Amino acid sequence: MKVGAVILAAGQGTRLGGVAKAMLRTGHETYLARIARIARLATATRIVVVVGRPHGHEVGDAARGLDLGVIVNPLPERGMASSVALGFSAMREYDLDAAWLWPVDHPNVELRTLETLMAALGSYDVAQPRFAGRGGHPPLIARSLWKKLQACGHLDGGARAVIQGAYVNAVTVDDNAVVRDIDTAADLAGFH
Repeated sequence: MKVGAVILAAGQGTRLGGVAKAMLRTGHETYLARIARIARLATATRIVVVVGRPHGHEVGDAARGLDLGVIVNPLPERGMASSVALGFSAMREYDLDAAWLWPVDHPNVELRTLETLMAALGSYDVAQPRFAGRGGHPPLIARSLWKKLQACGHLDGGARAVIQGAYVNAVTVDDNAVVRDIDTAADLAGFH
């Protein structure tokens, strides 16, 4: 299976005081660097990062330094679905079978989780990780769904609605990082 990843990094980080989440650190790496490294270990050959104001230049430069593709969302205030649409529009240019949809504030997902999702995709549209009964990130999305995701910025419910209407394999994993996102200072304080 040929896989890629769409990393969503166009948020303003307002609940964290206006920081670029992609540039926060987990261990010795930025969130962006760790996600790129783990995705590559899971054989991702094409990785694009969707960036936007006000951190687009900083995050874009960091992404290019990691040899990642950069897509600029000119209107990130339209919400996450607009970034998903741009990212999967770009992915359609590549010869890939599936791609992870990976918000940058989920940096510590384990390699074995990605491998489990790859093994579980089969004929499904989506292999979505679940932990303790909660759906998490990054779902692995088959190419068959990319055209719909490309248009999700104009749908009520955005990408979530597209995924909920798809053929989804909910895959239970032993990796709480799939449901641990960083939105507030309290989230960050409890993060390791």
